[in-house]
Amino acid sequence: MKNSDSQFDKRLQLYKNYIKENNLIYQVIQQMEIVKNDTLSLVSSYVLAPALGGFVIWLLKSAMQNNIKRLYFLARDGYFMYHASLILCNTLHLPIECRYLSCSRYSLRIPMFHLDHNTALDYICRGGIDVTLTKILSRAGLTQNESEKIIKHLGLSSIKNNIIPYQKLSEIRKQLSKCEIFFEYMDTHSKQAFPNLAGYLKQEGLLENISYAIVDSGWVGSMQKTLYDILKYMGYANKLQGYYWGLYELAPNTNKEHYHCYYFDPNNHIKEKVYFNNCLFEAIYTAPHGMTLYYQRDREKYIPCYGIIDQDKKKFINKIEIYLMKYISILAKELKLIDLYNYNLQNDKNIIKKLLKAFMAFPSKEEAEIFGSLPFSDDVLEGNDNQIAVYLSEQEFKSNHVINKALNMYGIRNDYIKESAWYEGSVVRYAKHIKRHLMQYTIYKYLRYIKKSYIYKKQSGEKI
Repeated sequence: MKNSDSQFDKRLQLYKNYIKENNLIYQVIQQMEIVKNDTLSLVSSYVLAPALGGFVIWLLKSAMQNNIKRLYFLARDGYFMYHASLILCNTLHLPIECRYLSCSRYSLRIPMFHLDHNTALDYICRGGIDVTLTKILSRAGLTQNESEKIIKHLGLSSIKNNIIPYQKLSEIRKQLSKCEIFFEYMDTHSKQAFPNLAGYLKQEGLLENISYAIVDSGWVGSMQKTLYDILKYMGYANKLQGYYWGLYELAPNTNKEHYHCYYFDPNNHIKEKVYFNNCLFEAIYTAPHGMTLYYQRDREKYIPCYGIIDQDKKKFINKIEIYLMKYISILAKELKLIDLYNYNLQNDKNIIKKLLKAFMAFPSKEEAEIFGSLPFSDDVLEGNDNQIAVYLSEQEFKSNHVINKALNMYGIRNDYIKESAWYEGSVVRYAKHIKRHLMQYTIYKYLRYIKKSYIYKKQSGEKI
């Protein structure tokens, strides 16, 4: 997508001013070829690539300091992280083995549901954007026919595709907890899936006695807990370490020492969370293949089976990958000339914060159009995905303002609020009063993350 010279040049100058504060990033980008008036080229080279580079430098340096010998990059958020780490490890001759682990929340959790019904129900009945009863049952691995039978049995056929407010999810959970047919279907699928998952994990070396860690985007760290529970059930005796872009929260009684964060953690970094969008991060830093659905045995080998990926999305990812990997290749050569062990990671992070804030929280019209049209689903299964920056009316923008959101958050109101996975992108694409809506949403996010931090510290017994 092309845009006017003046708009492109303004954005280019903004990003240039930021990167001039960091000699390494500046040196690398000087060697990149930016296509004039091509916003995808600009953002990929000036924002996405430096962010990926900063994370991977931190990751490999931290892993070596902790004597980690192998890193497993979880599909699909770990795809670019994996390929970037391979380039740096090979160029700099670092003593770390990198592997790509094909998995998803769905492919890991379905096989475990029959072992713990309470945990299964917690996962199946969790919140999200536009949650329906049909979506909830698909999270349990049920077929469409089985789901229809459960819905009919519960007497909920008339509302099966209605959006369920967050406050009502506990009622659905209660109904399912008393439904024997539901557990019968769920357990059947779960028990069938477990042997192939166990075979795949063993095949990939996760039961080997070697110091390893997983790498993922993060957010709540649930994949690490799920994977650890599976491995422990299979006889794995060691602790499992995880490295993340960021974590908003962790489950109660979780040992936070096993969760390592780059950009933000549950306790701190309120500002970083406010001006960051994890949905946009996932939509961009992803793999050019579908999500992992299950595992299949082929003679003596276990193969991950992927879902279908939108072909336009695949082309988009492939374009981004060209710029990201070129940046990482140049970065690796530049890093050979410096001392990686004593490299100043904080200076990198300070620049990346400015770049991501501009792009994610205050995007240009062209950035919002190009990246906002990406398909996105925050549910465990994909299908009928919305654009990440969906259309909202002026009234729907107002319903996301701080007072209304806060009243709903504290249960004083119980309104349905249409949300956008990238609200800021939707504002820039469709709103009349852009500054007003962005300001209101920023205030709401500050309140939200201050509250989250307070709750987390209180639950973990830390000073508030």
